[in-house]
Amino acid sequence: MRKIIVLLSFVCLLFVSSCGYDSDNSKNLLIIVTTDDPVTQLMSMVLADQSMKKGATVDILLCGSAGSLVIKDSAEVFLKPQNKSPQMMLKNLIRNHVNVKLCPIYLANSEKSVPDLIDGVSIAKPAQVADKLLRDDTKILSY
Repeated sequence: MRKIIVLLSFVCLLFVSSCGYDSDNSKNLLIIVTTDDPVTQLMSMVLADQSMKKGATVDILLCGSAGSLVIKDSAEVFLKPQNKSPQMMLKNLIRNHVNVKLCPIYLANSEKSVPDLIDGVSIAKPAQVADKLLRDDTKILSY
């Protein structure tokens, strides 16, 4: 199963990199992460980082199991080859001004509250997320 997930992540990377970002392509990227799989979570953060470095405006929305990524002191899984966790990559993206939002339904249905979130994360407003989803110049990736 792990081999399938790694292979799928690699295929996603090849697909996104083959699309490229030229003047005809969108420079706005909304990445929605819901999975609890750390390999997929990390790959979504790697693609967000690479897209940002190529000039895209990146927004990340975390829902479901992925919401735990923004909870202070949540368990981290360090992955090869760089021995990084999804949380490490996410914090780096926040330092680089990527907008990271947490699904309000996640917070409402957990025993956590806003003070439990890492710095730089805010609660998503559904109307604003819908606006971004409906923009013609926004590409959406979901993991």
